[in-house]
Amino acid sequence: MKNRKGLLLAMMEPPADIELAFHDWYDREHLPERVATEGFETARRFVCLSGWPRYLALYDLISVDVLDGAAYRKLLEPPAHHTRDKVLGRYRFSGEQIYPGQGKLGDKGAYTRLMLLRFRGATLGDETRIRAGLRTNFDERAGVLQVRLFCDEGETGADYIATVECHACACERGIDPALFGSAARYLDVENVYTPYWRVTPT
Repeated sequence: MKNRKGLLLAMMEPPADIELAFHDWYDREHLPERVATEGFETARRFVCLSGWPRYLALYDLISVDVLDGAAYRKLLEPPAHHTRDKVLGRYRFSGEQIYPGQGKLGDKGAYTRLMLLRFRGATLGDETRIRAGLRTNFDERAGVLQVRLFCDEGETGADYIATVECHACACERGIDPALFGSAARYLDVENVYTPYWRVTPT
């Protein structure tokens, strides 16, 4: 499928002693810069209710190629902010949306939860099993609004990220890893998030 959308994802947990400074930087500088960058369609932060690390940022891209463009590369020129260097559990993912291909965060309505599944170091041959497991786990589940799957193919394997936008009731029974067949051995993250809302200090 041509013209698939892309995803940029960042997971992180700032230590307690820099958490406020981290949020100040992320909310006032880092995220607004990306919102204003050509090719970025959505930008949203989440806080973890079940799992680790605590914070997640998702950015929908018109194409994963946006990350190779001059506008985004310019954002990477200044030195990294000191708080970013100190975060724990840092994981960055950029990949192509392989299902459904053109979905954006929030397309199917307001959600209160986001389930995130990561299959790390899988093979491209596992994609069929991952897709089948997502369908069996979520297609008939009440409260599920949208399921998307992304892939980042590396030299030593592929990372797959699945995001499930849903209501709280859809998270109650978790997932059945066995439904992913042999691909279940690559499943190393099964987190539940809620949208992050920060109260601005007065």
